[in-house]
Amino acid sequence: MKTYSLPFILCLSLLSPLTPTHFLQISPVMGQEVLDPQKKEWIKVELYFGLSSKTREISEQEWQQFLNYEITPRFPEGLTVIDSYGQYLHSEGCLVKERAKIAIILLKQPLNEQKIQEIIELFKETFQQESVLKVITPVQAEF
Repeated sequence: MKTYSLPFILCLSLLSPLTPTHFLQISPVMGQEVLDPQKKEWIKVELYFGLSSKTREISEQEWQQFLNYEITPRFPEGLTVIDSYGQYLHSEGCLVKERAKIAIILLKQPLNEQKIQEIIELFKETFQQESVLKVITPVQAEF
């Protein structure tokens, strides 16, 4: 009877058809997942709002007012807000560490870029912010 080493057995088990990779299609380009054409494509917009400015911290009450009066009316279908902590290199070269809010909005195509830009510009103007990070990703979603 032939014996096999433990690394060989582990390697074979990873190639088993029961592993999660069996269910995931990978495109030949850059190893990206292939979207299922049978499912509806949505767009996920993530907006990262820093809660610090050069002169002060943005309070939870100020954030809630901005969310209620500026973001929610533009996207009344719903969104998710996550409390977070992040850091970035300021344009003046200093590392800024701050509390942040991430607003995640799932939209059916097409994307309404104007509403998103309005929110970004209003936040920057209202709270004297240098920027708001925007990440847009095509996703598949079902409710």
